[in-house]
Amino acid sequence: MDFNLSEEQRLLLDSASRYVRERCDLESRRQAVREADGFSRRHWQHFADQGWLALTLPEAAGGMGLGMADAIVLMEALGRGLICEPLIDSSILCGDLIAGAPEQGGLNALLADIGSGTALAALAHVELDGRSEFDTPVTCTAEPDGDGWRLQGTKHRVFYGSSASHLIVSAQVSGEMGYSLFVVAAGADGITLDNFPLIDGTRAADIHFDQVPVSAPARLYNGQAAAKAMDRALNRAIVAASAAALGSMEAVMDMTADYLKTRQQYGKPLSSFQALTHRMADILVETEQARSMLYAALAALDQDDSTEQNRQVSAAKALIAQAGMWVTGQGIQLHGGIGVTEEYAVGHHYKALQVYHLRFGDSDFHLERCARLIDTGAMPGH
Repeated sequence: MDFNLSEEQRLLLDSASRYVRERCDLESRRQAVREADGFSRRHWQHFADQGWLALTLPEAAGGMGLGMADAIVLMEALGRGLICEPLIDSSILCGDLIAGAPEQGGLNALLADIGSGTALAALAHVELDGRSEFDTPVTCTAEPDGDGWRLQGTKHRVFYGSSASHLIVSAQVSGEMGYSLFVVAAGADGITLDNFPLIDGTRAADIHFDQVPVSAPARLYNGQAAAKAMDRALNRAIVAASAAALGSMEAVMDMTADYLKTRQQYGKPLSSFQALTHRMADILVETEQARSMLYAALAALDQDDSTEQNRQVSAAKALIAQAGMWVTGQGIQLHGGIGVTEEYAVGHHYKALQVYHLRFGDSDFHLERCARLIDTGAMPGH
């Protein structure tokens, strides 16, 4: 796989980097997370106008039909700017689940609305005892009701759930093996939610379904097809989130290097102290290792072997999560007291990496998953 940027990818990178430099300073980010949605609708509309929300959506639905290699170019640049908008959740995670479903009425129209920013989709899958999207019981039920079903149950930690116009909900259908995935309008009768902030300022919700009616075309997948579609979509979301995490690590490395060059101690810049330069070298090594693992996971997405794809993605998530926490933590330490203040960006990058570490399975889960795939060659269930 060629990891050199194409001309189109360079233009995408330049566009995203310029937007981050000009419009995504720390103060604008702090204002965005104070909004009711936990992100900026102004940024969201710009993303739609630039075609970023439609980047990986199929051309048949008005998308650009590009691949994950293009998505990680965009997400790395946005990660440097601590972008908190739900591009990964709506366009990549839910977009992939919807686009891969058997053709049913209205799906292309919904994908087009996701690409234009007029619709925002969120995955409602994790339940109370679930460790992550990969490892959660599904006790929410879909009871037959005429030609459709009625959803009953609660989903926890639905990222951007209070802002979503549509939810993709997992539920058990009576008499069937595994779970099914349904697309549901977030404003449907019987849906209530409890909204709460996360450590990085973004928002999630616990969503309660009380006899929520869904029609037959609302079912996207069932049984083994649902599990396979979920694995594929989650793997793609992890790769995109890992690119944003890498952008965060790079931003912390750059601002820490600049700080050490300008901060004086004993009449000399901190960058002249050997112990600190060694620490910066370690930060560089961790960041470049993270980049290598991201590229390995990206290459694996093109493989037909789902076991190898899962293994590479888990290996990347485990390493990048640990490296990201270490790099941003070192950035705080090297800045000293200013590193933990609300007015300085390095601490916000650390919080963003904490959310990345825990979402889609933490490093411990992915190390276990990777080891299990190496030992048995079997694809783990949900």
